[in-house]
Amino acid sequence: MLSERARKIRPSPTLAMDAKAKAMNASGFDVINFGVGEPDFDTPENIKDAAIRAIRDGFTKYTPVGGIDQLKDAIIEKFRRDNALEYTREEIIVSCGAKHSLYNIAQALYGGGDEVIIPSPYWVSYPDQVMLNDATPVILRTQESDSFLLKPDLLESHVTKRTKAVILNSPSNPTGLTYD
Repeated sequence: MLSERARKIRPSPTLAMDAKAKAMNASGFDVINFGVGEPDFDTPENIKDAAIRAIRDGFTKYTPVGGIDQLKDAIIEKFRRDNALEYTREEIIVSCGAKHSLYNIAQALYGGGDEVIIPSPYWVSYPDQVMLNDATPVILRTQESDSFLLKPDLLESHVTKRTKAVILNSPSNPTGLTYD
């Protein structure tokens, strides 16, 4: 019933690890759950209040696909203030998260015959998003002795005519490494 493309998707290892940790906790084990990126505290009251206020003010309709101008302006200001980077609204796209953004990018850019370089360790979804688009993930093993930094010579030695992209996030999930 499912398409060949959909059958390429593997079950989420993150959700499997989360379910296992929750089951162990329920059985009396003292487990720290590193499964999903959810905080172990309730949503702060000021955020709840802002959400309720937005609903009462009628802010309940579809927004522009790339994000509302007020949010884009706040993002632009954050990059200007904290990173000394300048952007325009047209250069900012707001989505529901990094994973969804990367999925959209993969859908738009990758295809059969393409290669996408992924430094390891990496977030578990990256290779699947590449393969879902008939492209090939090229995993480059970084070294703990280098703080898992992707070294230029390692990258250069794996770039080919088929290389379409390099997935490089900062701060890195799962290592926390940041690129300056």
